[in-house]
Amino acid sequence: MTTSATPSSAGHGAPRHGFIRCLLAAVLTLALAGCNLFHSDFPIAVGNRMANTVSVFANGQNVGEVGSNLTATFAVEQSVSGSVVNQGSPTPVAQVTFSARDMTTGVLSAGASATLVKDVTTYVDVAPCVAISGGLASPCVSVSSTTNGATTGSPVQPCTFSLSQSNPSFNTTGGTGNVTVTTSNGCAWSATSSASWVVVVSGGSQTGTGVVVYQVAPNPTGQARSASLSIGGQTLSINQTP
Repeated sequence: MTTSATPSSAGHGAPRHGFIRCLLAAVLTLALAGCNLFHSDFPIAVGNRMANTVSVFANGQNVGEVGSNLTATFAVEQSVSGSVVNQGSPTPVAQVTFSARDMTTGVLSAGASATLVKDVTTYVDVAPCVAISGGLASPCVSVSSTTNGATTGSPVQPCTFSLSQSNPSFNTTGGTGNVTVTTSNGCAWSATSSASWVVVVSGGSQTGTGVVVYQVAPNPTGQARSASLSIGGQTLSINQTP
């Protein structure tokens, strides 16, 4: 009696299971990529030389806010748009456009394009640009370029300010005073008063070194009083006798 052998499926089970695992892995990879779970972080340092806080954008997406005359660091997440070769290894890069909005005036800057390189800090400078009504200035954005994984720019230097005097005094009749503000070119500042009886007459918002002129009203209170002008983070204390 002759019996026929039935081919066993055991010999084909391992390859089939291996194929299925590879297929599932490929599908999962595509799904994760579609959810943007695979991304590259691109470090940036933003220096704000405006008189007001600015909000920074990359490709229209908000990156963060930077206070007046401060520097902040952020990580921009962008899909990889290409690669450059660095010592034989592909390095992720991304093409972005930076812009900045003055949070006080609402003025938005023009865009500045840049090529970001993974793990290489790109320096973004926000500075006063074109004067607008009221003596204010709109923001301008510039970006240091990167080449072959190395920065060609340098960190943005923060602005510093000094006042020609710090503690002027006036008698009961009041009067006009002035103070010189010394700083670097491109550094914006503004002068604000802490009291209604001290009024900034001119030079309340400038870029670079300038002079603030202020008016002190007569003192009808019969008591000594004091107020201050805040200028570029510095304080001018004003005293008035009765």
